[in-house]
Amino acid sequence: MQKKQFFLGFFLLVSCVNVWAKVNAFDLLAAGSKTVIIPALIALVFLQGNPSKKYIIALFFSWLGDVLLIPQGTPFFIAGIAAFWVTQLLYCSLMLAQLGGTLLQQFSKSKALLPLLLVGAYLVSMIYLMFPRLGELLIPVSLYACTLSITGFLGILLWRETKTKKTAYLAMGCFLFMLSDSMIAFDAFYFSEAFFTYWVMITYIPAQYLISLFLRKSQ
Repeated sequence: MQKKQFFLGFFLLVSCVNVWAKVNAFDLLAAGSKTVIIPALIALVFLQGNPSKKYIIALFFSWLGDVLLIPQGTPFFIAGIAAFWVTQLLYCSLMLAQLGGTLLQQFSKSKALLPLLLVGAYLVSMIYLMFPRLGELLIPVSLYACTLSITGFLGILLWRETKTKKTAYLAMGCFLFMLSDSMIAFDAFYFSEAFFTYWVMITYIPAQYLISLFLRKSQ
């Protein structure tokens, strides 16, 4: 119990330090603390449950994405998107294992209509707003946006089918993940200068933690 409390406290500490550093424009501290957040979450996940290898791999790619998005430049941005794309694919796979059946079969379920409408509206809006501004990044960003939308759809669908506290955490985490990545897209392509800055991490950190509350036990 003491180890769990310690690592939970450590995760919260590095998360708060990161946000504080972002708010106060301490870029070096923000970058350094950002690289510790996911490793702290991995340690916490191991102590609180029996995570599947697939979930740990997903978290590793999240950490890799975090690191790759720290430097400026298109190559780093594409590499960061690619890392998070692997994370989203693994999240989708883990949720499909809980739902049962293929992705196409999920679309035909009676409770899939509302999640489809919500996530579909999000995806169409994002592509409509970003399409003229993406340039050479059109394909990777659009592919990632589609995969992220599927993650959100599966998270909401799983909650609608089970209505448990853990699946509610999962759905909320997926929603915050979509919100966080949308802010990154707006800052990168829509606004002339970063507008959301620290709000990206304010939504991203609880997103990963809430998803962990569902995925921390072996699926």
